[in-house]
Amino acid sequence: MAPTVVVKISGKHVNPEKPGMVRRYAEVLRLLSREGYRLAVVVGGGPVARAYIAAAEEAGAGKAFQDMLGIEAARLNARLLAAVLQPEAYPEPPRSLWEALEAAATGRILVAGGFQPGQSTAGVAALLAEALGAELLVLATTVEGVYTADPRRSPEARLIPRLSYGELRRVLEQSLEPGRYELLDPLALSIVERSRIPVRVVDGSDPWNVARAVRGEQVGSLIEAS
Repeated sequence: MAPTVVVKISGKHVNPEKPGMVRRYAEVLRLLSREGYRLAVVVGGGPVARAYIAAAEEAGAGKAFQDMLGIEAARLNARLLAAVLQPEAYPEPPRSLWEALEAAATGRILVAGGFQPGQSTAGVAALLAEALGAELLVLATTVEGVYTADPRRSPEARLIPRLSYGELRRVLEQSLEPGRYELLDPLALSIVERSRIPVRVVDGSDPWNVARAVRGEQVGSLIEAS
């Protein structure tokens, strides 16, 4: 059976302001699919989501509606990537885990955004990885991996090449801003931990890091059972 991999891509990399990056991600994902990997991709909302959420908050919309706007932004980013991936990708981003499983059953590359308010796209990726029995979850973020502190704020921060789920939890607990550089949130972490899904965190500014991670190369940080 072909290896199943879920890839979560930051919306800072896949969005309408970066068509060149979207094309490069499509090239990498298409190549991996042709190499025999079964792929599911989750795209974050990025700056588009933040702009809508900020506008909604300033105008007085409630938190649930802000979340829904963020979800729609992530789904737009997912639609963009799926459009560039045609005909290899399933054309419609799913709105639920059930729809995602139906889409994945077609054998085409699944591209999703958010599912429901209160759930991060990292949570969506973790749920998909669990439901699909994925061998690996790759997080294409804005940094090279997991650090002892936020590398954009602390010059003393150092990269941790390998750590357990418990060690990642401690890293998150020590942060003043949980999830500040797009690691797993507590819900997503609990999902990958209970199903013992290895997670590879890489710098998504180079889409080929995703290919390296999927192919088993030592890139970024690996999170797994101790």
